[in-house]
Parts: sequence; structure tokens; C-alpha cells
Amino acid sequence: MPERDLYAAVDLGSNSFHMVVARREHGELRVIDRIREMVRIAGGLDDEGQLDRETHDRALGCLARFGQRLAGIPNRQIRAVGTQTFRRLRSPRPFLVVAETALGCPIDIISGREEARLVWLGARLGTATQEAARVVIDIGGGSTEIVAGRSRDPELTESLQYGCVSVTRKAFPDGRITERAWIRMREEIAEELLAVQANLRGVGWQRAIGTSGTIRALQAICAARDGETPRPLSPGDLADLRRRVLAAGRTEAIELPGLSTRRQPVIAGGLLILEACMDSFGIERLDISPYALREGVLVDLFGRLEHRDPRETSVVAMAERFGVDRAQAERVRDFALAGFEQVAEAHALRRAHHDLLDWACRLHEIGLGIAHSHYQLHSAYVVEHADMAGFSRQEQELMAFLLRYQRRRIPGDALEALPERLRDAARVMLALIRLSVALCRSRSDSDLPDFALQSDGKRLTLLLPEGWAGRHPLSSRSLALQRTQLDRIGLRLKIGRLADPLPGTGPAA
Repeated sequence: MPERDLYAAVDLGSNSFHMVVARREHGELRVIDRIREMVRIAGGLDDEGQLDRETHDRALGCLARFGQRLAGIPNRQIRAVGTQTFRRLRSPRPFLVVAETALGCPIDIISGREEARLVWLGARLGTATQEAARVVIDIGGGSTEIVAGRSRDPELTESLQYGCVSVTRKAFPDGRITERAWIRMREEIAEELLAVQANLRGVGWQRAIGTSGTIRALQAICAARDGETPRPLSPGDLADLRRRVLAAGRTEAIELPGLSTRRQPVIAGGLLILEACMDSFGIERLDISPYALREGVLVDLFGRLEHRDPRETSVVAMAERFGVDRAQAERVRDFALAGFEQVAEAHALRRAHHDLLDWACRLHEIGLGIAHSHYQLHSAYVVEHADMAGFSRQEQELMAFLLRYQRRRIPGDALEALPERLRDAARVMLALIRLSVALCRSRSDSDLPDFALQSDGKRLTLLLPEGWAGRHPLSSRSLALQRTQLDRIGLRLKIGRLADPLPGTGPAA
């Protein structure tokens, strides 16, 4: 029996994999289960973006265990995200296929800035909603996210390519810790923080918060040292920890009260990053939040299901930025979504596909803000590479695919650029947006016909009113050209009269 009231978030970090399961009670989410495993996937990734076999198997074993816990929870109530190390995989698709099979749900690879936004949502759970501006620092295995603001939507989101695993490997490649190497690495990080420092001044933050395992581990070490309950961290705490780590001389020789053996190999890099951040930003007191990315993913998932989707905000903002012709975008959107409703069942299309098609239609002409020639390519490039709050990399790739091939020629291997699990849906979605663009070419509401669209899974049949084609020769020619192009991706198109019955289906409605 599906667990209809359960929601789950999976955070596949560079150092640890986390899962949190919550139950919906009285309109709120109450955490009922947490699982964490130290996978250290970043440690198994070489400079070429290849994952070694031992780490590969360790990751899949963890995902299979997570998958057992997730069994029975509806897929729409689960979201799994991959962070910096997943972004660095040279060929992520083969690994994602087996990883998603083990986990039992799709894995969204998110950008650094999207990761920062989700960290912000998680950190807000432990703070008053009306609190003054604050800055949040999250040190992961492969990256560090810095985010600041006052309300639910942050004003600053930054992601640095420095994490506790990557910095430890880079600063102390042979395991030997020296003061010279420490200073050199800290200066390198501080240089990267200069631009963030300037932007933070514009936010005017008043409170600093640290999240995630590395910072909580440093807090635990200080508490064990002092024999006290955990408290905020100060620059003096970090200076003392640095002296003790340098005295150890080697990463494997670091022995500090409160430090777990799992965290020991990478704690030096994490301390180094935090010291650079606190020094650059002038932080005298760092409060520690028990909430981080996975809770943020859960909050965001719940918001989407409650129709508070940041992706909608991103699309509206991008359309405005590029001066989209809203009337034309709505024409294309309305036709495409009307067709979607008629063929969704035949192609097992879901609400997620509906939304992505909707957003793609509304953004299909943003490339005109760059140049009219090949505007579809410009539209695709912007959507694929922009930081769009709420979207995963795969979602942006799918929308970019629809925009790139909304008109002109479709290469026969176009679908191969997408993950295999998206291809069947993408084929039909592309047909819908192409038909919409072709029929709306005159940019006039009066030229749009009544229509019926049906599918048997391999063939689309578009039925138009008798005589419409003769009265609209430009649109008719555009539709005729779609037959050849759609056939390249394995979808046959037939155009007939609205009164004609479809073979084997009886009269058209």
C-alpha cells in the first residue's frame, strides 16, 4: 500500500549520502526517519571525472539501502539531488542509469547556485521567519555554498569549487600538513571569496549560520575540548583547532576529542575553508544549524506540491528579461497544452512533462533577444546554461532540447543527447511544440483552427477543419514539412479532416 502521507528527500553529497523521510501532519512535515552514510564519492573521482570501481560499488550499495526505505512512497513525493561530484562526472549518464535503478527514483543533478538556494531553505527551518538578514555557509565534500538574504528567497547565492575533500587532497596531496601549504591554500580560497565579500556587504547581514557535517564536526570538537554543550564557533576556536591540526603533521594522525574516524581524513580541508570564510567576511560568531540541504529539498518538494514552485518564478523572470512577446508565447503554449491533454495517456505523460512543456513554450522565443537568425539555438543555449532557480540540470537539458529543435531540421540522433528515461516523453513533447510553432506562425489568434490530436503510440494524427488548409497556405506548408522532420525521431504524423474517423477508433470527437 503506497505511503500517501510520506515525503522523502535524498541528498547525494560529495562526502556523505543523506536521506530524510517526513510525514505530513496537519499541513506540515514531521521528520520520522533519517539515514546517513559516509560514501566519500568525491574521493573516488579522478582528475578526468572517472569514478573508481570501489567507490562506484559503495555508492550503489548505499543507494540500494535507501531504495528499500523509499519503497512504497509515491515517486512524486520523493526528490533526490546530486551535487558537486555528480556535476564533475565526465560521463554521468551510465552511472545515473544504475544509480536511479538502485534508488528507485530519478536523480536530479543540481547547479551550485540551486544547491545554495536549497541550503537556504533548510537553514531557515531553525531561524525565526522575521529575523534580520543573515549569511549561511555550507561546506560540503566538493563545494562550499554561501547564501544570504532576509526572506524565503535569498538575495545572494554563490558556490565555490572548494570542499573538505577537494581542499584536503589539493593542499595536502601526500597527507603531510605544513603551515606553508595551509597559508598558500587559504590565500587561494580568500582570493576567490573577494567577489562574494563585496556582494555580501550589499546584503548587510547581521547573523552568520553554518550548516552540514563539516561545520557540525568542528563544533563537536570544540565542545569536547571544553567539556561543554555545543555552542557557536569563534575565530579563536578555529585558530586553536588549526594549531592542533598542524601539530598532528599528517591527515591520518589528527586525533581530536569529538572527531569521528569517518570525518578524520577530510577535517583539515574543512577547517581551512571555514577559517578563510570567517576571516574574509569578518565573522566573529558562527551559529550552527542542524538543518541543511536535505531539509531544504524536502521544504522545496512540499512547496511544489502545494503550488509554490520556484521554477515558475524563474520562467516569468527570464521571459521578462528577454522581452518575450507574451501574446505569441501564450498562443504556442495554449495549442501545445491542448494537444498534450489529448495524447498524454497514450504516451504515459505526467504532470512533470506538462509543466516542462508549458515553460518551454513560454520561453521559446527568448533567443530573439540575441538575434533573429537561428533564434531557436540562442533560446536553447540560454535555457541550458542559465542559473534557473528550482530547475535540475536534466530539466534544463530537456527544455533546451525542445527549444533547439522547435523549428528547422531535426538530426536523426537528436534524442541521444537526453537521458534514456526522458526520450519517449521528449519525442512527443517536441512534436507538440513544433506543431504549435508552425500553426502560430502568423501570430494571429484568428488563424488558429479547432483541432483534434490523437495517437496510437507511434503515430500522431492531427485533424483540422475541412478547407482550413486551403485558406492558410503558409501554415499548411509548415505542417507538411513536419512529417519529414518528426519521422527522423521515430514519430509519424498524419494530417486529416476533423470530421474523418481515425482508423480503429471510431468517429473523432
